[in-house]
Amino acid sequence: MRCSRPNPISRGPPNDAERKFQKLHPLLSRSILAPLAVIFFFAALPAGAQVAPDGGFSMPLKCALDRDCWIINVPDAAGDAKALDHRCGFRTYNGHKGTDFAVRDFRAVDEDANVVAAAPGLVTAARDGTDEYFKLTPGTRKLIGAKACGNGVIVQHSGGWESQYCHLRKGSVAVKLGDRVKRGDRLGNVGMSGQTEFPHVHVEFRDDGKAIDPFTGAAVGAGCNRPLRSLWRRDAGVKYPGFALYAAGFADHSPSAERVRSTARSPVSMPRHSAGLVLWAAMFGIQRGDVLKLRILDPSGAAIAVREIRFDRAQAWRMESTGRKMTAAGWAPGKWKGEANLERFVSGRTVTRRISVPLTVK
Repeated sequence: MRCSRPNPISRGPPNDAERKFQKLHPLLSRSILAPLAVIFFFAALPAGAQVAPDGGFSMPLKCALDRDCWIINVPDAAGDAKALDHRCGFRTYNGHKGTDFAVRDFRAVDEDANVVAAAPGLVTAARDGTDEYFKLTPGTRKLIGAKACGNGVIVQHSGGWESQYCHLRKGSVAVKLGDRVKRGDRLGNVGMSGQTEFPHVHVEFRDDGKAIDPFTGAAVGAGCNRPLRSLWRRDAGVKYPGFALYAAGFADHSPSAERVRSTARSPVSMPRHSAGLVLWAAMFGIQRGDVLKLRILDPSGAAIAVREIRFDRAQAWRMESTGRKMTAAGWAPGKWKGEANLERFVSGRTVTRRISVPLTVK
């Protein structure tokens, strides 16, 4: 899963703030060739890691990593047609220069997921008012147009560094040009502005205008399997993203991807004459060879639906489901359960992520 791009509905010439934003960072207003990313083109840095300002960068999002937010994509280290992350893995896509921190669903957006400054500095650009589109279609792509970052903020730090934050919620940007911010100060909220298919903040770090991978300290595109010199503060808890079975639930029909991204929750109960009984599971960061196992158990413990999927390719986001249509007698009232297990074979052992979903049928 990747980012998307913004272009508000035509509203006349840009205002002064918009002109300043575009003048300071004109590349933000150009068309983006990579379909789902915020792309900036800068020359590669010389070999050698950089030193981050003020002791390193903190989390750009107020959340508990791997519990209520997840790293989805990291910078593309390959610098060519074959996208590879800094470990020569697939947690990136071609031309991606930032790190994407995603929240569970649109409800988390409604609960004011705060985007914060990763280091102290000066706000050199801020944009708000760009519309949000919660479903990517040819029509919304056209409306998004050139403003891939959507609503965003750029903060200048010491030593020639700057950080950029994209896809903020319309109306949430809390700073303006010239503001001084401290580490952890709120810049806005996670949103769906710009070129994005899921609610997240895209954060990008640059040193003297050149994009830097915060996991290695090297220039983005400098190659994978380089010596690691993280620019993240130790207390930030940021690490290479693992795989996650982050949500599962019941529905009365096979849900769409948009529905799960909108509300990745499960009902507490369902009526016994529901048209169907479906268990779905949503995952981040799957890779080829991962196995998802789904089971729906009735009140007696018998499995009424079982499915096993072995994935044949890496994907940043994936949703699968299994279920059955209602029988003539309806569903047995009582305590039902859904089981979702995501398995990966790592270094001679199987690592499993599990979710058990209770459901009362009435």
